[in-house]
Amino acid sequence: MKIGIVGGHGHTSIKIHPGAELAWACDEYDQRAFERATGLHSGRSYRRMDDMLGDFRPDLVYIGSAYGLNGGLAIKALEAGYDVVCEKPLAADHATLARLRELTASGERRIIAELAMRWNPAFERARELIHLGTIGEVVMVQAQKSYRFGTDRPDFYKTRALFGGIIPWVGTHAIDFARWCTGLRYESVTGRHGNRSFPAYGEMEDHAALFFTMSGGVPCTITADFLRPEGAKTHSDDRLRVTGTKGVLEVRRANLMVTTASGKERWRYDFSEAAAIRCAQGLVDAAQGRPSIINTADSLETTAVALIARDAADQPGSVLPIP
Repeated sequence: MKIGIVGGHGHTSIKIHPGAELAWACDEYDQRAFERATGLHSGRSYRRMDDMLGDFRPDLVYIGSAYGLNGGLAIKALEAGYDVVCEKPLAADHATLARLRELTASGERRIIAELAMRWNPAFERARELIHLGTIGEVVMVQAQKSYRFGTDRPDFYKTRALFGGIIPWVGTHAIDFARWCTGLRYESVTGRHGNRSFPAYGEMEDHAALFFTMSGGVPCTITADFLRPEGAKTHSDDRLRVTGTKGVLEVRRANLMVTTASGKERWRYDFSEAAAIRCAQGLVDAAQGRPSIINTADSLETTAVALIARDAADQPGSVLPIP
């Protein structure tokens, strides 16, 4: 398996795919990819994506540039005939998303969003229990994705065009796992976002709160932020709470709790090396058209929902439909 990695950002979950041969290429933003390839990783390294595609000829391409550039690079790779795994967001604007839809409409080429939380065992089990009817019919959904900001973030976070916004970057995870676990689709959204704590980062938002209506009229609230305190033991705080007619299900990072008339049950699911490898394999399988728990349609739909949600937050008070 030959994987060509473009850019110096993103989680690059697929790089631990068993037996993967890697090559790294710089993007149009900076030289971090080349530095990582020559200083931290084995494998070939290239100054340009086109050079890597022509010489290395990977089986698939991973895109992990400054987030607002991912879509344009993915378009170039798809146009060159390659399947793509891409760090979110797949697109930072609607025109780029429309072009990705065009390029993948026939099914001959695929693009998969790196929504790795689908392989988090706690969320996998939550989805299974919800679909088994353990908490009855879903009545209400709440989800959050919270990050520590750290001492420094790249300069591209300061501009919407390069960063894309906190909703497509951080919020996309919660948007995806709330929909994936419940099986419900989004129908409309309103929201707000802003920057209260990091004025030096200009156009970057440090928080967002969204209110969705899901299929069947189910209300869903989703929050995303960079406000997790630096003293917290973990970098992220991921949560899902689903209230049903017969009980409540909650995920808090690695912990899953279900409360019904029979009482409360608790499980802990650590994200192990085995789970990380399953994620890498699942992303590659999806990109190559094999059965997986994610696909191109899911990836594009989650991206579209995130962009519409960002539009709604840009227009406080508006309620936007989600086709």
